[in-house]
Amino acid sequence: MRDTTFVSVVLPVFNEGERINEVLESLYCQHTQDELITNDSYEVIVVDNNSTDNSVAQINAFKVKHSSIDIYIIDETVQGVSSARKRGMDYAAMRAKVRDNRLGKTNKHYIVSADADCTVSPYWLHHLIDKMMKEDGDLGTCKYYYDETSFHHRPNLFREIQKTLRCRDFSFQLFGGFPDGKGFAVERDFYDKVGGIEIFYQLNNGRFVEHLSDDWDFGIKVIAHGGKPVYAEESCVQINSRRVDTILDEVITGAAYGRDGIIIMKDVRPDCVSQKKSLPDTTGDQSKQAWFYSIKDYVPKNIILPALLNPQILIHRVEVRNFFTELVADRLHQRIQEIKSEMRIIDFRAIHAYKTPSYRLYFEFRDEIFAALRRTVGDDIGFPPPLPPCFDSVRPEDFKRFVWYFCEDRESGEAHNYFANGGVF
Repeated sequence: MRDTTFVSVVLPVFNEGERINEVLESLYCQHTQDELITNDSYEVIVVDNNSTDNSVAQINAFKVKHSSIDIYIIDETVQGVSSARKRGMDYAAMRAKVRDNRLGKTNKHYIVSADADCTVSPYWLHHLIDKMMKEDGDLGTCKYYYDETSFHHRPNLFREIQKTLRCRDFSFQLFGGFPDGKGFAVERDFYDKVGGIEIFYQLNNGRFVEHLSDDWDFGIKVIAHGGKPVYAEESCVQINSRRVDTILDEVITGAAYGRDGIIIMKDVRPDCVSQKKSLPDTTGDQSKQAWFYSIKDYVPKNIILPALLNPQILIHRVEVRNFFTELVADRLHQRIQEIKSEMRIIDFRAIHAYKTPSYRLYFEFRDEIFAALRRTVGDDIGFPPPLPPCFDSVRPEDFKRFVWYFCEDRESGEAHNYFANGGVF
């Protein structure tokens, strides 16, 4: 590692031959101000995750052509983006420590996650790292967007996607946000402090497979350990539309990444032979269904979870109290304490410890939260999706108690399927 390098960009790759040059070009052509991000100050660590196409050959050719920037290619034989990301981030942390030992001092170092099917804006790194440095952030998140031309003939679908991204942009500005593999950064010392990326496993058809939550649960660990999240809204990542193009039916039905508690990465690369030249728009009913699953996925993770991890923001942060209103913020704070006591929970660092309480609070505060979103994001956010039919016969005085029973089924049945995986947007 060069003495001047203080940013490592980790890029997991699996059979991305059709896109890899465009992605690398966007990482290479980074602009800056005040010489913060130059070819001497950041490196790219490509993690080949058993590619069988010409991805690696193209990366090697790119390295030769662009020798002014350091590009390293390492292997991860365990299949899965979680393992590949962990391998690259561990490697970056290790190399930074070796550099510090050589120089005899400890330097700030930032480890950044990128995605091999997404392109980044010219000032992506500059705005992300600059924000973290100026605000002393331990975890930095980016703004995401889709190219509108990819949805030129699909206005209904694009409208629902934009609603989700508007909500995300608002809550990330309010709370700091949670990482997504498409683009986030962590300060190296904090990466080591929390033990780095952790790989979680689940049973699927009788075998253990990676649970698609390494980036999200990593962010929870950082924040639960006192790390400061910051949102760099000028640091932009363009999401490849194939994430919804090739599994649109599953997006509409809320099963984009599985059902019954199974959350796994699917190969969303389009089949060039069978891919339709003109992708269909969603109908009115399909649009509503897709939105319902998206917003049900979004609210527990991005509105409730920040308060679960740090309830004091409900009392001491004026902008948070203004969002919920003071009355609701006080009620929510009190209810979090009650639920923690009922469930004998100390904190939310353990794997998925947040799910049952965040789901419970969604049901109990859904009307107040949607009212707050309508005030701050727009009237088109609308009202909460219908409750599961099983609540039709539950008396109002028993509602909280039966919500608990329902949410305890989170990993294997009804609760998981109700909240689903609309986050694919």
